[in-house]
Amino acid sequence: MGLTIVNRSGWGARPPRNPGEVEYVAWPARTEFIVHYTDGPTTQTPRAVQDYHMDERGWNDIGYNFLVRDDGTAYEGRGWLIRGAHASDHNITGIGCAYIGRNNPTERAKQSIRALYDEACAQAGHLLAMRGHSHVGDTDCPGATLLAWVESGMPVDDRRTMPDSERLV
Repeated sequence: MGLTIVNRSGWGARPPRNPGEVEYVAWPARTEFIVHYTDGPTTQTPRAVQDYHMDERGWNDIGYNFLVRDDGTAYEGRGWLIRGAHASDHNITGIGCAYIGRNNPTERAKQSIRALYDEACAQAGHLLAMRGHSHVGDTDCPGATLLAWVESGMPVDDRRTMPDSERLV
């Protein structure tokens, strides 16, 4: 499956509130890929998530590095090399990818999340640990279904499930 990512201008992202506070992260610092869910309806837009993060939570920008919807569309949040705001104490080491929905992702959504993970590993030049948000924080996110999928190695299509020794959960 080829991965196309809708960039920030493609979904009408607002600029960060304080551009001087945007912190870049080098690839060697990235050691984990953290799966989330937005816990909202599948019709939620990246802009609605960004508005919530900026206006309700007071964050500088959308918290996630990427978002994925049920049809498999992937959206750039903060992007690959900008510190996220998605998992306390893991925003530098972790790339945060949120499923737009509650806990019932389609196969296409899982394929896109996995493709983002694979691309992150390729860009980093090493395997990233597969984690659900609840692995790194006291939360129910990403829900039982997504968490079980992450813990099984994020299998899709003909890609193998990683053995436990490689999964690094």
